[in-house]
Amino acid sequence: MAFSYTLFLVLLLIFPGLCFWAGWRFGERTDFLSPSPDVPNSTLTLFIVVIGTLLGHLLGTTAYTLQSLWCRTGLCLSISFDPNIYRALVKGVEGAGTAPDAAFEIWLFSMLMVGIGTGSLAYWLSRQKWVTDRLDPVAFGWLAPAVQAVKRGDSFVVAYVLTGTSHEGSSIAYEGTVQQLALDGDQSIKLIVLNDVDRFLVKITDNGLQRLESEATPIVQLQIAGDEIVNVALEIVRAPEQDVAAVEEAGEEAHDPAPSRNPERTPR
Repeated sequence: MAFSYTLFLVLLLIFPGLCFWAGWRFGERTDFLSPSPDVPNSTLTLFIVVIGTLLGHLLGTTAYTLQSLWCRTGLCLSISFDPNIYRALVKGVEGAGTAPDAAFEIWLFSMLMVGIGTGSLAYWLSRQKWVTDRLDPVAFGWLAPAVQAVKRGDSFVVAYVLTGTSHEGSSIAYEGTVQQLALDGDQSIKLIVLNDVDRFLVKITDNGLQRLESEATPIVQLQIAGDEIVNVALEIVRAPEQDVAAVEEAGEEAHDPAPSRNPERTPR
């Protein structure tokens, strides 16, 4: 693909939109769950990039308008070229031919600041409760209730994972607190990381599904890939109020994404 000024102009103009998309995707990630990747040719992704491009250029043009008003006070430094990158883009190659070398650095730095500002705006928006309450079901699908419960800080999620490993009619299963989940494009679990993991066997008998406990030291942390998972059951557990208060107090000194890992629960 031959490089041209038109291509450079297109990339420069959509740069704030790409920053908006990156900030939004980074902001919606949580310690608990990584959302599914964008679907190829997704109209939603295209919409985010386009709306981000418009918002970014609105921020940029607003900044230059405020700068122009401020300069009317006579407190601005006089330079030999127009620092407004939008006017420079309109003038094109002819206008750039007479500009000093420092102009290019200032113009590109200005567009970089517009992109950073746009990405920061997207990150902030993606963390607002009035936004996440409406968009979490779109981003996380069936896991949205669990994600929102963890975000509130008073709950965590316990997973019961049945694997494909079996012996003599019994399958190996694990129970543990979910540290992180990752989804694929179909919003199926492709990776799960558990803490404080208990192992047990599951066997199908004439009386139904039977859980066979086994004596084993709990596993501190376990990662299970999607191809090993046969089925997953999730249980949202609300922590005792005293544990929530303790976590909030500790959070003033160091961030803790989840409450106590060992609340009192009814044995299964």
